[in-house]
Amino acid sequence: MLTAVIRVAGSAEALAATFSVLIPAVAEGFLGHAVVIDTRSEADVERLADATGASYLRAGGAEGWHLGAAQARGDWLLLLESGDVPQAHWAQAVERHLILSPDAPGLIPLRGVAGSLRERAAVSFGPRRLRPGLIVPKGHVLGGRLEAQPKRLSVRRERLGD
Repeated sequence: MLTAVIRVAGSAEALAATFSVLIPAVAEGFLGHAVVIDTRSEADVERLADATGASYLRAGGAEGWHLGAAQARGDWLLLLESGDVPQAHWAQAVERHLILSPDAPGLIPLRGVAGSLRERAAVSFGPRRLRPGLIVPKGHVLGGRLEAQPKRLSVRRERLGD
């Protein structure tokens, strides 16, 4: 089962946009749970998480991914920032990745030249840190870093506000 771990540093509206693309995957049984990590302690964010049945916690910085993973019910996690909107058919691309490469983390890269280049450089040349867009085993997140470079998936994600 896949769990979405969504870090919220913006508005409840950005979180609602992210939820709008995740809900069909819940209906299909692919996405089983969501954890919302609120870095600003916004009442609207907590209400939205509650209304969708997502787990809610308050945490800042990098520790948020770890705490979100600890609350996750699934063995695999999809890490997102609020406002991240994966393209249509993202669930099928992730499912295909999990079937064909069950030991490798995946990445739904950002759409657009600037964001994609920044992300590609960070993933290729930087330390293997946790970041939005990753599909990663829960154990990697609990350990604090990736054990392998992620494979870029064929679908993209947009980030509202970018």
